[in-house]
Amino acid sequence: MLDKIVSKISQKELKIIEMIADEMPNKLIASELNYSQRMIEYYINSLTKKLNVQTRVGIVSKAYKMKLLN
Repeated sequence: MLDKIVSKISQKELKIIEMIADEMPNKLIASELNYSQRMIEYYINSLTKKLNVQTRVGIVSKAYKMKLLN
C-alpha cells in the first residue's frame, strides 16, 4: 500500500515536502523553485490528497512515517 503511494510522489513533490519540513512558507518555496505561489498551493493540495491528510503538518508527519524524510 505504501509503495503504491510513494511511487505516485514525484521528485518535485518530494522537494516541496522537504521544504515544508524546513518550515518554509509557500511564498519562499515558490521563489526557490521559480514557480508561482499558486503552483506551490496546487502541489500541496495534490500532496494532501495523495497522502490522505488535511494540512502541511499532516504532509510532513506522513512523509516521516513513510520514511520519505530522514
